[in-house]
Amino acid sequence: MKKFLLFISLILGISSGYSQITFKTRVSQRNITTDDRVRISFIAQGNSRDIYNGRLEAPSFEGFQAMGPFVSQEFSYINGSSFYKKSYTYTLKPLKTGKLTIGPAIFKSGDKEYRTQPVTITVTQGQNPVSPRATTPNTNKNTPVKSGNSKDIFLVAQLTKKNPYVNEAVGLTYKLYIPKSYGVQNYQELSQPEYNGFWAQDIDRNISGPYQGTINGKEYEYYVLKKKLLFPQQSGKLSIKPLTLSIDIQVPVIRQMGYFQIRDFETKRIKLSSGKKTVNVQALPEKGKPMDFTGAVGQFDFYVTADKNEVKTGEPVNIIVGVRGIGNLKLFNLPPLKAPEGVELYDPTHNEDVKSTFAGNKGEVTDKYIAIPSRNGKFIIPAMRFSYFNPQTGIYETKTTQDIILFATGNADYTSGQITKGESNGTAADFRYIKTSENPVSKKRNHFYGSKSFYWLITIPILLALFLFGYKKYLDKRVIDENLIKNKKRKSLANKYLKEAAASTQDKDLFYANLEKAIHNFLKAKLKIDTSELTKENIRKKLSEKGVKNKEIDDLLVLLTNCEMARYTPFGAGDIQADLKKTETLINQIDKQI
Repeated sequence: MKKFLLFISLILGISSGYSQITFKTRVSQRNITTDDRVRISFIAQGNSRDIYNGRLEAPSFEGFQAMGPFVSQEFSYINGSSFYKKSYTYTLKPLKTGKLTIGPAIFKSGDKEYRTQPVTITVTQGQNPVSPRATTPNTNKNTPVKSGNSKDIFLVAQLTKKNPYVNEAVGLTYKLYIPKSYGVQNYQELSQPEYNGFWAQDIDRNISGPYQGTINGKEYEYYVLKKKLLFPQQSGKLSIKPLTLSIDIQVPVIRQMGYFQIRDFETKRIKLSSGKKTVNVQALPEKGKPMDFTGAVGQFDFYVTADKNEVKTGEPVNIIVGVRGIGNLKLFNLPPLKAPEGVELYDPTHNEDVKSTFAGNKGEVTDKYIAIPSRNGKFIIPAMRFSYFNPQTGIYETKTTQDIILFATGNADYTSGQITKGESNGTAADFRYIKTSENPVSKKRNHFYGSKSFYWLITIPILLALFLFGYKKYLDKRVIDENLIKNKKRKSLANKYLKEAAASTQDKDLFYANLEKAIHNFLKAKLKIDTSELTKENIRKKLSEKGVKNKEIDDLLVLLTNCEMARYTPFGAGDIQADLKKTETLINQIDKQI
């Protein structure tokens, strides 16, 4: 029996651990002008660690100039459940007006693929004319390649205050500044900052931007990487150790192609540090410090309220002691409520409704008490004081409430002795009292073991696990079938574009566009790779691994170069008929060798 129960537990563990991943698109805005920028994020999230090892196949972003991706990863573990999140964020600049559609992105995790839905963005004409990326003619054949300077990139830690008091809120922002023509592709934290001597909490861990900023009189774009709220816990000079990042930056370059220069980007990996920050913390003044001061720093209001003043003896009363305002709301205790003789007081329930801002924790904290008069009469709950230090005025301030008077008359239908201390987590209406009438219990018992419910509870998890196992096998087979269909479709597309190229020899741009698509689809089908992997270095490597001769590889790469030259420069690429015939021959030769 023990082995059987162990088997059931194992099956339940497998079924409960079934991984789930969702992949979606988030767009900052869908209606823009040509002067605007739009941020688009592709987000994979779920309970599978495979998310971290997954990779993105981005859409072509036709009609936009794209910078990115800016990659971020998150992990959390709550109530025994893991949550993983990976985001790829691009900044897009429109190159034309109209309704521009961004195709689906593909996220590959393990042996599975996830796709997003297409997104349509409406672009209208702005004040400045559209200036798409274009080639810059230059007749000087000896002009060297020009590259941007990666030293113009800064990681900055900015503090809202440099000389705060103890327990006064200090905001800290980490910003990444880059020149306007640059892009951020990826980043990784090499060392986390340390906040020794501070009580620290996150305000915002989401990356935002780009924004416009200036450093040393020069215009930059910057991204906000994270925001922290710090409360110094001791006086003196406190140091914040730097944040260190490894960043892949897209730096603009000008490449020489024959007689022409073409604008492009190259990726450089650099290491940046925010530098050590020092905060000079002032001690709270001893002069004028009240005896009941408990460490509250900020601007606050203090109040004490009761939900009623006239009750029956033994009837509960809710009394709330609260502080609202802005400051270190989470770092001090509220003054305790004191009840007169004849009133039984229960331990309070603490509640916080607080939002974190750079000015401090803003909101309200309360202690809710339940008080019960045990006899008839008039009871006075004495006035209360709350003292705090106001950093704006530099002095201590004290708020005082009025006495609360309770009148107890008559008797309730229950007595307070039936409520024990420690059970006051709800309001007075939540209490239930002992029922004195008899309610006999039948001696006849129905045992759960061996009942129909017992066997159903054993059978259902087994059936569910078998169903999930079969469904996973079905999905795996379907992925294999989809890959076969995809490769057949690519071969068909290669033949289709080759025929279209043969039919468009009178139009140079259209001919070479079709020829390039034919070659790309042929390579994707034979090498089982995707568009993002169609670099010349990768093509040469993959074809060599398949045993294709170096001559055929060199000729194929020359054809791809001819296509690029014909499409992106005014320079004529070569003999159209010769290129067409050469392509047909190479495809047949490579097809036989693989």
